[in-house]
Amino acid sequence: MYRERASRLPGAALWTNTLTGDTNSGRVLPDGCMDLLWHEGRLLVAGPDTRAHLTGGEPSTWAGLRFGPGTAPALLGVPAHELRDRRVDLTDLWGAAEVRRLTARVRAAAD
Repeated sequence: MYRERASRLPGAALWTNTLTGDTNSGRVLPDGCMDLLWHEGRLLVAGPDTRAHLTGGEPSTWAGLRFGPGTAPALLGVPAHELRDRRVDLTDLWGAAEVRRLTARVRAAAD
């Protein structure tokens, strides 16, 4: 089940998507946005998509922060075109110590 709510970061949205045994696949349609993803203790970055991205796998919960078009490159320090149609580990973009610090903050969050 997909849920979305406003973020404290202007122009961004927080979302969660719980995949169950019955509905463990779907499509993420291209929207020009980039997302910071949280899944199974890892932080990933979803670049802007130019085509539908197929999702699936075992039952699990994903959470994300969707940045408005054009805002994530400045925050993440990487041009959007370098991440187009890709999902990369945040440690590929930032130093491991910084990612560990951010991961600890995400793990400690109430929701």
